[in-house]
Amino acid sequence: MSQGVKNVFVVLDGIDGCGKSTQARRLVARFEREFGARPVHVRDPGTTAVGERVRAILLDRELELAAGTEALLFCAARAQMLAETIAPALAEGRTVICERFHAATFAYQAVAGGLNEADVLALLRTWAGAPRPDLELILELPPERAAERRSTTADRIEAKGLEFQRRVAAGMARYAELVPHARRIDALGTQAEVEERIFAEVRRALVS
Repeated sequence: MSQGVKNVFVVLDGIDGCGKSTQARRLVARFEREFGARPVHVRDPGTTAVGERVRAILLDRELELAAGTEALLFCAARAQMLAETIAPALAEGRTVICERFHAATFAYQAVAGGLNEADVLALLRTWAGAPRPDLELILELPPERAAERRSTTADRIEAKGLEFQRRVAAGMARYAELVPHARRIDALGTQAEVEERIFAEVRRALVS
């Protein structure tokens, strides 16, 4: 990494179809071009063997899971990823780009799913609280536009419908109000335009 630029732990989050996976890949490539170092790119839930198995359960349309069960499973997968992948990468001086994190659990299971907000935040901070992201970027896109982008083969959570996604969007905005290192990013426009908005926030985090 260039002199004077630190390694950071950056999260991209938002409703289904907001473009986070595309922007995560673009951010990884941007780091390589500008700093000559490839970040560690992870997805939540997933990345680890434990996380991928938990992911399969969470997205399986044949299963019915209560919101509390979902929150516990997401937290467990995240704790494993933090311990097994993210903490070692940061200790090695590498930047980490993560698709989804605490904002998703707060928005999907607390606000949209009806769980107590404070209880969910306490769960996440107690059992999946370290290392903490330097920056959590919430990509904001109207749920109707996001629905147009999603695959026709919806997973169990995507299949909950448009009204559920509207509640998730409200939960994401609420999370950004509560968490000082969370930022809201306008995800309308071209991929390049959204990338520039994201990187402006990341650059500030890198030099702060």
